[in-house]
Amino acid sequence: MINGGASVVETLIKEKQDDGGFYLGADVLNNTQGHDTTIVEYRWQNSYEPIVITRDEERNNSGDMHKLLDLTGTKISLAERAIRDRMDQALSKPVSEANRLIDLETLVNTGTLGTIAGGTETFWQATVTASGAFATQGLTDVTTAYYGVSSSQTVDNPTTHLTTKTIFQKFEQTRLPLERISNSLTANAGFTNLTFKGKPVIYGNFIQTGLWFGLNMNYNWLAVDTATDMVTTPLNRAANITLDEVNELRGVDTLYASDFLR
Repeated sequence: MINGGASVVETLIKEKQDDGGFYLGADVLNNTQGHDTTIVEYRWQNSYEPIVITRDEERNNSGDMHKLLDLTGTKISLAERAIRDRMDQALSKPVSEANRLIDLETLVNTGTLGTIAGGTETFWQATVTASGAFATQGLTDVTTAYYGVSSSQTVDNPTTHLTTKTIFQKFEQTRLPLERISNSLTANAGFTNLTFKGKPVIYGNFIQTGLWFGLNMNYNWLAVDTATDMVTTPLNRAANITLDEVNELRGVDTLYASDFLR
């Protein structure tokens, strides 16, 4: 949660520091350092879902005040589900709408992210491993990619794996019964998961075919504006004769990364 601002600015470590060493007695020590940090800026994006009650709906539910409350609650519930699905999709893959959120495919890629061009700044490129069918070579390629991005056995490894339902099912079939460990508290969101290298494997409904993301959640964030976290605007009476009341469910968010250092 971030309290406002025109954008989200994050300090990055772009290189490992290696300016020190060993010394003896009165040896002269190096006191200069390289340019190991930089900043990246991300724009906020807005999402909304209209909540509309027509005159007919209002009159049809005017006989009992609880019916109108049920109608309003149903409309709000539908809007909440719609905006969740829209954000799930927009965060999972590129969508055609303007002013869209940064999606995972853009986040985990080699191109421009935020204000930094990955094509120029190679430290800003994620590792992408091409693979064939998961049933024949996918698990081998996932293992290769895992070790390729892991700094050590315990430091800066992927902490969460996200894939498609199809690959998740194929992966499940490769697990021994003892390895099919589920954790209902994954990401504090109630996901049911398998594990790979001791880390949760989950699937998303909108992840595109053939993709497996190895994410280090210490460096990937969904920023949410504190004052616009799925807020509902006041009801407004429309100017025409068919619509009675209109309000909106709104959110201001951006997905961002704070490091690609491996």
